[in-house]
Parts: sequence; C-alpha cells; structure tokens
Amino acid sequence: MIDKPLTYISALIEAYQAGQASDHVHLGYWEDLARLDWQAAQCAMTQLHLDALALQNGHTVVDIGCGLGGSLRMASDLISGGHLIGINIDLQQLEICKEQSISNDNRLSWILNDACDIQLEDGTSDRILSLEAMFHFCSREVFLSEASRLLCTGGRLVCSDVQFDAPLTMEEYALLDYVQKGYAPWPIPVIQADDVIDIASKHNLILIKNRNLSDSVRPTWDYIAPGSQQPTTSPVSAMAQLHLAGRLRYEFFIFEKS
Repeated sequence: MIDKPLTYISALIEAYQAGQASDHVHLGYWEDLARLDWQAAQCAMTQLHLDALALQNGHTVVDIGCGLGGSLRMASDLISGGHLIGINIDLQQLEICKEQSISNDNRLSWILNDACDIQLEDGTSDRILSLEAMFHFCSREVFLSEASRLLCTGGRLVCSDVQFDAPLTMEEYALLDYVQKGYAPWPIPVIQADDVIDIASKHNLILIKNRNLSDSVRPTWDYIAPGSQQPTTSPVSAMAQLHLAGRLRYEFFIFEKS
C-alpha cells in the first residue's frame, strides 16, 4: 500500500526557499481569535499539538507526514535525549528536513516511508504526531492501525484532520472536487469525527480529547485565499468557500494506546 507525494508541494517548497513561507506546512491557529500574523498562527498550531503530546526527556517521537520539519524542530526545544523521527512519502520535503538543526542532545532521523506502512518496530514509539496530514493518507484506518502498532502501552497519538460534510448543492460538489484534485491525494473527504474515533477504538487507541478547531483556523483564508467568495477553480479558494459555508471541519484528536 503506497501513498503518493502531494502534487502541490513543489510550490510550497519554492516559497520556503524564497523566504516567503515558513517550515510549517499547515493552517494557522488563532486561540480566541487572538491577534497573530500568519506565520505566528502556524507556530501556534504546532505548539497546540506539541503541548498535547506531553513530551518527556528521552522520548521517541514520530512525526508522520512531517512536512518541512518545523514541528520536530520545535519539539527538540522541549525535551533532551530524545529520538525524533520524521516520516514522509515525499523526498523533496525530506531534503528540506535534513537542513533542520536540533538542540538538547536529541537524535534526529528522517525516513522516506508510506504513512500506512511504516518501517519501524512495534511498540518503539512513546509519542506520535500527525499534524494536518492523515486525510492525505490512502486509508485513515490503516494509518491509525499503524500508529497503534508503533506506540508503546500508554503512548500517545496527537493528530488533526480536515473533514467535510456531504455537499448539499452542485456548487458544493464542484468545490469539493477542486479540493480533491488540487490537494491530491485526498481519498475520503466526507467523514465525521465520530467515525475516526470509532476506527481508532478498534485499534486500541482510546480518545482522550477531541476538539473542533474550525473557528480557530478560519482566519487562515484571509492570508492565503483573500477574496475567496468569488467563483473559482482554485483548490485553496474552494476550501475557503466550503469552510465559510460551514461544510469544512478541522478536528483535533488526542488518543492513548491501551
């Protein structure tokens, strides 16, 4: 079972190399709609996930869908003597990750791997992070099964998922099609948080917390899709329109391995 590299990532890498984007490849988080700029809000989203991991010194931390490595760079400031492992299916992103520097005597590994078939041993991970990536994987269930396999008993998975409600109009069907094609792969866009929770429970991942962060990520579109109310074939604008129409949900999960 092989995932595919994201088709739109080359443009993001070019923006990063030109100094126009950070090493965080995800939406921003505005707690209580606090005044943050775009890159600060991206860091806030990463920090939200890292806080939920409850990291400790010496932990083995696996970031599945690690993007450009910004999350593990920040994680390295929080613990010492750990092993930080970034997993990505896209060699372009991993080449950027290899430029990251870390602190506090942590060990860092970058692995080219399918998120649904990870070449690590059972029970060897204390913490797993998957920040805004699981909807790209070929199967959420296989990914959650893999995460459970990798985690030690009492280990923790923190992940976020972009989900859509079923379209109600032909326009919404078209917008969702733009999102799927522009951000491919995106195999199953229409799903509910309870579906993910039920799947996780089948694989001994017990829900600790679920939050709908949709309102807190909404300001993202002011930065990356301004004027998105106009008809469009842009996947960014299409996603913004679906969000503004109340059809997009940004779900945040904390699970513990039983």
